[in-house]
Amino acid sequence: MKAEGDYYLAHPFDSRHDIRKWELEFEKKTGIILINPFYDVYRQDVKLVDKGKSHKYACNPEELVERDLKHIRAAKRGLVAIINEKSSHGTQMEMVYAKRIYKKEVYSIITNGDENHPWLNYHSDKVFTGLLDFEMYIVEKFFRNN
Repeated sequence: MKAEGDYYLAHPFDSRHDIRKWELEFEKKTGIILINPFYDVYRQDVKLVDKGKSHKYACNPEELVERDLKHIRAAKRGLVAIINEKSSHGTQMEMVYAKRIYKKEVYSIITNGDENHPWLNYHSDKVFTGLLDFEMYIVEKFFRNN
């Protein structure tokens, strides 16, 4: 399990399977490492939910939040937030911490039509309306600056 990387990947719990597929392909294509809080760090609670033996909120809140904040701090470059049609209060909280507290760059991929929302824009260095737009931008940025 990787617990460090270039960007922390904030996204809705209910989209974790589809986003995991995208994440692994993105990493393979680019070499840019994303820290996925559901699969790249030890999460017994997620394993139990995936087996149908638990509910997504059946966890210790303090432990979960502190672990996620630790990984946001550890991300070398910043945070990538995926905001889609699934509800995710955690994603938006993680954006605020990354931007305001830890002074990290935040890239938001907003596919639910809220790309002009003032709060989302305020806490994003750049907003994208699709995964491909983000991929093209970040690869250019990553390889141009290294």
